[in-house]
Amino acid sequence: MKITHLIFSFNTGGAETMLVDIVNEQILKADVSIIIINNNYNQALLNKIDKRIKVFFTNRSERSKNPLPIIKLNILLFKLNSDVLHCHNHNIAPLLFYNFRKKMNLTVHDVNVETKYFKLYNKLFAISKIVKSDIYKNSNMNAILVYNGICTKLVQQKTNFNIGKSFKIIIVSRLRHEKKGQHIAIEALKSLKKKGITNIKLDLIGEGPSELYLKKLVEENGLNNDINFIGLKDKNYIYNHLKDYELLIQPSFYEGFGLTVLEGMVAKVPVLVSNIDGPMEIIDYGEYGYSFEVGNAENLADQIKNIQLNYTQQEFKKKVQDAYQIVKLDFDISKTASEYLRLY
Repeated sequence: MKITHLIFSFNTGGAETMLVDIVNEQILKADVSIIIINNNYNQALLNKIDKRIKVFFTNRSERSKNPLPIIKLNILLFKLNSDVLHCHNHNIAPLLFYNFRKKMNLTVHDVNVETKYFKLYNKLFAISKIVKSDIYKNSNMNAILVYNGICTKLVQQKTNFNIGKSFKIIIVSRLRHEKKGQHIAIEALKSLKKKGITNIKLDLIGEGPSELYLKKLVEENGLNNDINFIGLKDKNYIYNHLKDYELLIQPSFYEGFGLTVLEGMVAKVPVLVSNIDGPMEIIDYGEYGYSFEVGNAENLADQIKNIQLNYTQQEFKKKVQDAYQIVKLDFDISKTASEYLRLY
């Protein structure tokens, strides 16, 4: 089977990093290529792709009206003559010639995605139940559920559940507070500090448009010694260092899934998420993790305090171990890649 994945950009977002893992698995059983449409890509991420996978660039400028890159794209597709065209942006379909329609599949990676081009695809895949439900609600179209996955064997596990001088918390996400909610975590730490809980430290991994706003918020609240901005780190760094933290939180306002939640679970780090559908689906509504009321900094602070107090309890450790096992069983990238191969 010949598979070509198409994506507009190739930076360090969830769809791109997951695509690297998928193609690196699929190349074991199929002929795989990737086409990056826009001239917007991260070389370090490209270097993670298996060398057997062919990567093509059309070097289109973002939002360009120039037809030449699109013609180049379609000529390339004719030459590749792949059996499957797997798209990762909803608006790729109108750029492709009608001849390719029966080969075109789309993975929808988030909720609230524009639906007007969905009917142009032969199959729609949803990365979670909430994304599948959101697709049906907004387009009356049925999607096939294929859960996102991670390469579980690469993630190092936490072994020490004794709390030292600091209770270290990690958030891994793009610095875009209106979606990812980092400011809610900052407000929660401010509240905890006012209540005399001063040993909590928070690291933020990622970059994005909210960086200056969030740094200013930290400074205004006198939390410079408690909150660190680590910057953008590659997957290897994250997989090697998650185990060094006591808690991973995801305070997002909306998410279609949540790869970082899976990463925390397989690192045997407790996870605390806002009670929105995507992350709650991953933790099975409290079976494998903890939650707080979305947007409620006081509730987040209370949950952090409760987790800290119960950290060494046997029941707490069992939940962490169960979470690890469920990710290994149901969310390994090998299962995701195999499902796509079966369903194409």
